[in-house]
Amino acid sequence: MFKKIVLGLSVLMVAGTAGAKDIDHLRAQYSVLMNGDKTRGVNTLKIDRNHDQYQVRFSLAHWLLDVDQKASFRWKDCTATPESFSYKTKYLGTRHEERLVFDNNTQMVLYQGKEGDALLPTAEGAFDSVSFFFEARCDLMAGKTSFTYPVVRDDEIKDVTFNVVGEEVINTGIGRFNSLIVQRDRGGSKRQTRFWVAPELDYQLVQISHKESSMLSVTVTLDTLDYSLVE
Repeated sequence: MFKKIVLGLSVLMVAGTAGAKDIDHLRAQYSVLMNGDKTRGVNTLKIDRNHDQYQVRFSLAHWLLDVDQKASFRWKDCTATPESFSYKTKYLGTRHEERLVFDNNTQMVLYQGKEGDALLPTAEGAFDSVSFFFEARCDLMAGKTSFTYPVVRDDEIKDVTFNVVGEEVINTGIGRFNSLIVQRDRGGSKRQTRFWVAPELDYQLVQISHKESSMLSVTVTLDTLDYSLVE
């Protein structure tokens, strides 16, 4: 359960399109609310670019949960080409690790997890849990209000759909920003995952919320932000 929450909380939308420049580097921190109460947990997001290659690292330090997530992919003309993805977490002494290695020559992805290894075909396309959000940002800036991407989750590829469901002003550690509300389509499930992105901040992520049940909800809100665009 916590694994799915954290994967949802580690999302970013920081790519480029015809109307905006790519991100050159980014450093951001997000404060954490759990069940409405502020915690000492901090989400840290780092993005570094080397020509057309991006390295993204997300970490969460909380007394209940430690997470380290990394993604590497190439980016060109609003198209992400995943290369590798790793996920490590420790919850109450229990460790979990996963890794994805994409091979674009063979159009396969190697999944490595606690249940063993699995090879999955990617001829129809496949993303990790980070890279597809770069393309999603391009779709948002193009005016799309609904988009679906094939994402490797556990040891299979699943279609993930998001819809723009409104706008809202969000208070952050660096000010108030009018934001688009993007919600994951979960069918009839009562679970809810929402993302708020601010056009004024080049469509950066300013808030995420995930409600797993009536007993567990998590909200992270932008606290500090430093980034530059590609000249």
